[in-house]
Amino acid sequence: MLISVPNKIQDGDGFYISYNDHDHAIYGSDTTALVVGQMDRFYILTGDHRAAYDQLIEQGLEACLTYYQANPALVHKYSDPLKTD
Repeated sequence: MLISVPNKIQDGDGFYISYNDHDHAIYGSDTTALVVGQMDRFYILTGDHRAAYDQLIEQGLEACLTYYQANPALVHKYSDPLKTD
């Protein structure tokens, strides 16, 4: 029997941070996703970035996006491309 293990979530205003430490077969490692809207966009970084996002989440989505953009070497191949509009 398979058991679903939920991701660890931090809620923001119009977005959330989702940490996944159990789908290594799919992602190859732990991942932290900045999820925008109702799962409209997934900006995924390889590794555990909860501590950094925890410091930024109250500042809003733009602060979290700035952190994401500051770590291009860690952007996961399954991450959505950044929207520029």
